[in-house]
Amino acid sequence: MNYKKEIENLYYFSLSDLNLFINNKKLALSYISRWLKNWFIKRIRPWFYVSSKKILELSLKNKLNNYLEYISTNIVYIPSYLSREYVLFENNILTENVYNFTLVSTKKTYTFKNDFWIFEYKNIKLDFFWDFEVVKKWDFLIYKASKEKALFDYFYFKRWIVFEKKYFLELRLNLENIDFEKFRKLVEKYDSKKLKKVLKILELIK
Repeated sequence: MNYKKEIENLYYFSLSDLNLFINNKKLALSYISRWLKNWFIKRIRPWFYVSSKKILELSLKNKLNNYLEYISTNIVYIPSYLSREYVLFENNILTENVYNFTLVSTKKTYTFKNDFWIFEYKNIKLDFFWDFEVVKKWDFLIYKASKEKALFDYFYFKRWIVFEKKYFLELRLNLENIDFEKFRKLVEKYDSKKLKKVLKILELIK
């Protein structure tokens, strides 16, 4: 069997997947090591990989970002969903460029770097790990916060907030893209004192 041909069209595979083909873990590890060295495959996270051919194919189809969103919430660190700066920038709410994938997870805060990008995960308590959507992009199902939950998470994790109008204006948020009724309901639902203060000022400047 041509193991290389079997895996190069997969969106991802693990060491265990390769071992199913070969039925020899030591040999599977040898293949992984060799393929990484000659750039035939790229590491997604420890023991999870994708072929360089598949990455090139996704790039040529302008689907690579969709794929990165998919692996960020389904493979790199789970459970997690895209939120905060990434989603706000995507929806033209945050005006400053965002260069990393920003996510929320019930696991500990963690930053993961691979050959593709940097994925930043912030720990949130389970009670607040809600109000995200399952978005289908091409072949991929991606977990992503609504605009309003992304804004909630953005301020939830923001340190040293100055609760003055000037501070919030300097953030240059495009608040016209936010449904304030939905945002208000989220603040009431999660009963965060900090976000209640944020809401009051945002309603003054929107």
